[in-house]
Amino acid sequence: MAKVEDVIEALERLDLLDYQSVVKWPEPPDDESMARKLDLRHLGRAKAPKLDDGSWESVIANVEETARLGPEEIPGEMLDVLAWYAPIHTHRKNWGIYIRESAVLDLAGRIVARIPGGKTTDHRTIWEAIRSAVFCLYHHEAFHHYVESFAIRLELVEQEPRYLPYHQDVYRRPEGEEEPLEEGLACAEQFRRRAKESGLRGLSHEVHLATERLLKDWIPKLGPGYRQGVALYDDDAFHKVQNRLSSQIQSASSEPTDDGSRWRLIRDDVYRGLCRCRTATYLVTDWGSHFRGPGVWGF
Repeated sequence: MAKVEDVIEALERLDLLDYQSVVKWPEPPDDESMARKLDLRHLGRAKAPKLDDGSWESVIANVEETARLGPEEIPGEMLDVLAWYAPIHTHRKNWGIYIRESAVLDLAGRIVARIPGGKTTDHRTIWEAIRSAVFCLYHHEAFHHYVESFAIRLELVEQEPRYLPYHQDVYRRPEGEEEPLEEGLACAEQFRRRAKESGLRGLSHEVHLATERLLKDWIPKLGPGYRQGVALYDDDAFHKVQNRLSSQIQSASSEPTDDGSRWRLIRDDVYRGLCRCRTATYLVTDWGSHFRGPGVWGF
């Protein structure tokens, strides 16, 4: 993994950073105290907090309230409002993944609602649903970092801007129901990454299934691009669209001149995260800062 400082220095030398660009996703909070770093490794191992903490009781009550809405309910906001990626190109040291605390609790409640047998008051199940919700949002946003990492590799080799022109001319100007391609692939990653995620080891089978039920209910009802995620679960479909996205990024065009098949030879290598986004993931405390305890989120 590269140090983000080294990446920034290399891009600055090529004059490829633009701190004035307006990205589509929300900005990181101005108040640094509102964004607390998440220790995803600790979260994956952590046990449910003890119930003698009043704030944890409030968390349980919030999740239970959402769960009682029933399995037919889905989140009402766009996915990248619940969590978002701040690119290195535009945010420098404030780059990373930002996840709203309220979004974690909302998704956890909707996961619990999809578990048969009425386990909305089972505290262990609620904790597992919270963990599952965090990684569900993380995997979507991590793919945005993989996209930027691919673009940076192109920029360092070709010494030409790739990420910002793609973002401005393709991502922000989608054409048709399948675009932005990046969002459909990011939604697919929410399924595809779960089986390999070390932070989800030990999660009960029923919470895994309930999370997949939520994603299958929710993603097809999202906007253009996003709603393709379920259809891109299989490797062949995913890689075909990923190859096309690669050509879009290099050409800054929704209609690249090639079919993208050339990317299959190096695809797995160039889409690896360039920096360690697991250590640049933040919880935006917009609900009440109930997760401050060291035994909960690993602060």
